[in-house]
Amino acid sequence: MIFKKGEKIRLGKPHSEETKRKMSKYQNRLEVKRKKSELHKGKKHTEEAKRRISEAMNGIKLSEEHRRKMSELHKGVKLSEETRRKMSEAQKCRRNQESLE
Repeated sequence: MIFKKGEKIRLGKPHSEETKRKMSKYQNRLEVKRKKSELHKGKKHTEEAKRRISEAMNGIKLSEEHRRKMSELHKGVKLSEETRRKMSEAQKCRRNQESLE
């Protein structure tokens, strides 16, 4: 194990009751978060909900740092042919709408 400078080392010393309570509370929060996540897996947004989310996000400007992080996250991701085709169609629709305006 490598310890950082200033890091406290317990070396077999027991935790206090207060520390045990805090660790238990933290662990319970993580468990609740995991269970909530499991409840929502596989659920789909309705078209109305998707529209409202889209309207809420429209016009939000992201910082350069945020954009850079998103870019790094997506580098190396391979998209399926179907996904690429759908993205292409969506861009074509947007271009047509912009040219009409």
